[in-house]
Parts: sequence; structure tokens; C-alpha cells
Amino acid sequence: MKLSKDGKGILYITIFLTIFGIIMVLSSSWPTAVSEHRAWYYYGLRQGIFALLGFIFMKFTSVFNNENYKKNALWIYIFAILLCMLVFTPLGKEINYAKRWIKIKSFSFMPSDILKFASINLAAVIVSQNINKIKNFKEGFMRMIILVAISGGVVFMQPDLSTAIVIIGSVFCVFMVSGLNIRYIISTFITALVFGYVAIFKVKIGYSRIDRIIAFIDPLGNLEDQGWQLSQSLAAVSNGSFLGSGLGMSKQKFLYLSQAHNDFIFAIICEEFGFLGALILIIAYFAFLVFGIRIAMKTKYTYSRLLVSGILFVIGIQAYVNMTVVTGLIPPTGLTLPFISYGGTSLMIMLALVGIILNVDRNNEEERQ
Repeated sequence: MKLSKDGKGILYITIFLTIFGIIMVLSSSWPTAVSEHRAWYYYGLRQGIFALLGFIFMKFTSVFNNENYKKNALWIYIFAILLCMLVFTPLGKEINYAKRWIKIKSFSFMPSDILKFASINLAAVIVSQNINKIKNFKEGFMRMIILVAISGGVVFMQPDLSTAIVIIGSVFCVFMVSGLNIRYIISTFITALVFGYVAIFKVKIGYSRIDRIIAFIDPLGNLEDQGWQLSQSLAAVSNGSFLGSGLGMSKQKFLYLSQAHNDFIFAIICEEFGFLGALILIIAYFAFLVFGIRIAMKTKYTYSRLLVSGILFVIGIQAYVNMTVVTGLIPPTGLTLPFISYGGTSLMIMLALVGIILNVDRNNEEERQ
């Protein structure tokens, strides 16, 4: 498979982040594993297996004809929506008052991760087939709103506001790149703010949002409740100083910081590798996005450009939100750090999405030659 310099950059960074993620999951999770009477390497081994499967998926999607996603976009989307609806059946697994998982015996996954791709893919198809009409209210704005309402609404009802926002944002990204009228975007953004306010403060489905916001504003004043997690995260970041305490030397992972190998793994990275290590990680994500944008700009196919743009948005916004949550810049959301946080569905889907980007890059190179 021939790749450009940008494609190779994407590939190398992905491999680096994934291997680093396995190491950090192993380092941050062993106290939790031992406390659960499991082998100390339990979560690290599982992450390694997920990574191996993910790279197999990445290889497949890197050579699979993207036209198949385009031709079957609606069916893929319907399938993803139905999977998300299954969480409300006995197959749904409830964790912390939210049903976001489907569990079949010992296997479980988050269908909303699949819906991320399905929504981006369908949006890219809608836009590419109506590119000359996209600024029209009916052909552009209304189609976007319908797609956003269905995708965001299903995930919001689980409830998973943060993932709903990521999906809505990725669809917005696809339509914005295509040249959707800026007035529609601004009006929708204002409407979304009003909806967000109602969802957080007025609707009971957002059961923990107010508590999380209060804890974010004053974590030390809510140590017995929601503020504990954020205060422990900030302690881990502070402990790291400039160079960190060293790999495996974190103190906060010893059951002070829950989800140390999942949502808050960046805090352990900051503690063990310090500001310098965190900066290198941020640069790696930034370089990934730059390489991806250059690949999207080089393709002559509207569908491929929009598909890559949506994928980059999902990866970029999740990395940004996760890091800002850990450092106390925004309230906790539950979004994982791409390629690094523990989680089979998330990692495998992310690696498969990278394969699609590499597929577009490979096609660019073949046409150039």
C-alpha cells in the first residue's frame, strides 16, 4: 500500500499513540485490577488484544473500497440507529444510571461509537450528492437538522450528552466544510445553546449535569461527591510537575482517582511524564490532524474530503475535550482519549476510521501516479 508522507505520518502517529496507550493502561490500571481480584496485567492485556483487532480492522478499511460506504450509507445509518435503540431493551447494560452499552454474555460494546461513523458517512453522502444545492434552506439546512435531531436525540436519551454533542458537531463539520450558509449555522448554534440549557437544568434525564457543573466550579467544596474526581485529577497533574514522577510511579492511580485507565488516563500521563510528556502528546495529536487535513485537501472527490473531515473532527474534539476535562478547564463529560484510554469498542472503531483516512490517501497517491 503506497502512502504519501502525510499518510505515513498518520500511520506512525497512530501506532505510537496506540502502543503508548497500552503501556499507560497497564501502568494506570493494575491497582484497580488487583483490587478486583484480577491479574495485575488484566486491563493492559485486554487493551493489547483490542489494539491487535483494531489494527486488523484498520488494514481492512485501508484497502476496502470507500464507495461501498457511500452506496450503503443509509442502511449503515439505520443499522447504527437500531443498535443504539437496543440499549433500551434487556440487552442494554446500565452503568451509573445510564444505558449506553449492549452486553451479550461476556461481550459488550457502545453502539454510539458506530453511530459516529454512520452519521458522518451519511452526511458526507447527502452533501456530495447535493453540493450545488447545499446553501439552499431545504436541501442543506433542513437535511442537516433532521440528521442531527435523529442521531443526537437517540444518544441523548441514553443519556449520553457528550457523545451526542460529538456526533452533532461532526455532522455540523461536514456541512460547514461543504459551504453551508453561515446564517443557518449561527441560528442553529443559538438554538443548540437553548436546548442544552433545557437539557441540563430542566429535563430530569440530565440527572448528574448540574452536580458536575457545580463540582467543576468548586471541586474542593464538593469533595464528598462529584468534586472528588476532579480534585484527584488536578492533584495528579500537579504532582507531575515538568518532567513527571516516572513511568509506573503515579500515586493517584492507587484508587484515589477512579477511571484512571479510562476517562482520566491523561491525568496519570501528566503525573508520570509531567508537562513535557503531556506537551509531546498534544503535539502528536496536532500533527495527526494536520496530516489528515492535508490528505482531505488533496482528494478531488467531495465525498472523500467530507468523510475525512468528519473523522478528523471526532478524533480531534474527543482529544481536546478529554484533556481539558482532566485539567479542570471544562466540566467532566465522559469522553475517552482517542487511541489511549481503555476501551475495546472505542479503540477498534478509531483504528478503523484511521484506515479510512489511509484509504483516501492511498487513492490520492494512485491517481497522482
